[in-house]
Amino acid sequence: MNLNWIAIGAAFLVTIVISFVSGLYLPKNVGLIGPVIGGLIAGYIVDGNYTNGIINGGIPAGIAGLIYLTTVVLLFGSQIVAIASMVGYKGSVETLIISAAIAAAFTGFAMYFVLGLIGGIIGVAIKEMNKN
Repeated sequence: MNLNWIAIGAAFLVTIVISFVSGLYLPKNVGLIGPVIGGLIAGYIVDGNYTNGIINGGIPAGIAGLIYLTTVVLLFGSQIVAIASMVGYKGSVETLIISAAIAAAFTGFAMYFVLGLIGGIIGVAIKEMNKN
């Protein structure tokens, strides 16, 4: 297992940029292509080992997802509180926002990690096919 910092940086940047841009300008759920593309680039950059493609594609995409979804929850905390008050939530606002941010962090990491992992596998496969 080799960590290729160029591949990790490329996967992270591509994932985070596509995620934030898709939230602003693209249709719903198009941002989920970001971790796949980031992982694909990382998988193509690393040597032809699927384990390296998985690690170098999945981890940076997962971290980008963690940052992206946590940021979205923290930026739109007032909307979360408004929705919670409409359904009868009586607890602390701070506890609600912190709980939502933690849930978003775990969900974002897991979801983006799996998508980045898939992209990393595809990137390694493409590189292997181009060798022959």
